[in-house]
Amino acid sequence: METERLNPDALSGRQLSAAVLVGGLSPAAALAGRAEWTWLVLWAGVGLLLGWLILRRLGARPLYQGAGGGVLAVLYGGWAVVLAARVLRRAAERVELTSGGEQTRLWLLLLLAIPLIWMGWGKAAPFFRTAEILWLAMALVLALVLVFGAARVEWRYVVPAGGSWLDAALVMGEILTPGLFVLPYIYTTREPERSDRGLAWLAGLGGLGAALSAITAGILGGAVPEVARPFFVAAGLLGRSARCEGLLSVLWLLPDLILAGLLCRVWGARRWPAAAAGLAAVLAASGVTDHIPDFIYPCAALFLLALTLLFPKGKGKIVVPF
Repeated sequence: METERLNPDALSGRQLSAAVLVGGLSPAAALAGRAEWTWLVLWAGVGLLLGWLILRRLGARPLYQGAGGGVLAVLYGGWAVVLAARVLRRAAERVELTSGGEQTRLWLLLLLAIPLIWMGWGKAAPFFRTAEILWLAMALVLALVLVFGAARVEWRYVVPAGGSWLDAALVMGEILTPGLFVLPYIYTTREPERSDRGLAWLAGLGGLGAALSAITAGILGGAVPEVARPFFVAAGLLGRSARCEGLLSVLWLLPDLILAGLLCRVWGARRWPAAAAGLAAVLAASGVTDHIPDFIYPCAALFLLALTLLFPKGKGKIVVPF
């Protein structure tokens, strides 16, 4: 199977970066409050340094090229399906919890899988353009959450209290993971030599992750460890006359679907991303991802990053995962 050939005029670094930022809001919200925001800021800086290194390493060459590229393609494609399954299952559980429904998870997974498969059936360029448009909508939602959240925060809860640096490293690692999965597209951008502009967007994602964590901790205080979905519970306390938890939980399906779609796109061209989406939905329904320890997800991403940095630059035919 040949790799997907995109028209350089149809894809931009901004579109790739927007997909990373919007998709990264999915784990940022799911993990908000689980780590000290000051440590998150520090680890966001470390993530930026790693991003700079990998962009310097890759340059404008394809990621999946040569023998080493073939190995990377299989590893990226396989792990992407597991991550997409985790995203789908987490989204379905959240909506089920906030809606008060029972035994609806499989139906919710089916409803999430349908648009995901549809997105995977088409070409990559429309998907990334959609992500760029959705960024504008999510920017408005984020602005409202941060403004109203800051007004309700108990600032004594936000003052650093010596949280775990390791927990923060794992959380920020998962938040920044979507950045790995645009690397196969870097060489297709209009200005591949200036793709490091995406680091500004990555910094924005890291900052938003820390901000959402600070808002969550500032509203819930010591109750954060006892709550299943701290960020969305905190959002439910923002309104005085109506709860916002259910509404925000539904709106956050946009980042969930963008992240899952971004992950599935690394399967290459034609209809393969749709097949990856279907497989991810099956894995999510089986509950396999619930049995994988949380620390494995960021550690596996770091492992992929290390391999990408260490493998020699490939030459020859460009390959895809399957």
